[in-house]
Amino acid sequence: MDEVYRSLDADTRRLPMMGARTLVDILKVEKVGDVGSFKQKLDALAAAGFIGTVQVEILDAALDAGGAAAHRGHIPSFDEVNAVMAIVENLLKAVYVLPDMAKRLKKSTPARPSKKA
Repeated sequence: MDEVYRSLDADTRRLPMMGARTLVDILKVEKVGDVGSFKQKLDALAAAGFIGTVQVEILDAALDAGGAAAHRGHIPSFDEVNAVMAIVENLLKAVYVLPDMAKRLKKSTPARPSKKA
């Protein structure tokens, strides 16, 4: 992620798209294994409960934009780069950060009092 942010700081557009796409692929392989194409891995993430069906479509759009930058010579606009970064950051946070935050929150939240008959 640091390298992707550095490429953003360097005012590039294709490199962060390619890096974001790679980050998602690394996450997919880590969580569900190398189970085929980018789309098959997204479907496997959904089947494993890491993302929902709406997120599959959102991530598919981000991955395709990264693929276009990597393989089809597409130079994305800064708005497109920002959109892909928001999508990828959301996924990384949802998979790696929020579960631990929720566990700590549950642990520190007082239990509801029992209802008296």
